[in-house]
Amino acid sequence: MSGVLLATDADRLFDEVVAALGGDHDIHRVHEGQAVAGALADVEPDLVILDLQIGNMGGMATSLLIKQEARAGRLPDQ
Repeated sequence: MSGVLLATDADRLFDEVVAALGGDHDIHRVHEGQAVAGALADVEPDLVILDLQIGNMGGMATSLLIKQEARAGRLPDQ
């Protein structure tokens, strides 16, 4: 079973993504962009899906945070 980290604060979007992916995935959700880096270390997902309009940080800023954390060696190797 593949792991998916879904970062969204929108319940409707979460439900739509879960339905689209089907039941063969272990889906973990965070509600804030700032929580993504910690969840990456804890969950070690195969796929990360970011809501570009996620609260407190936004999807683009979250993407940059992930890149910075990876370059600094603070995320698990994939």
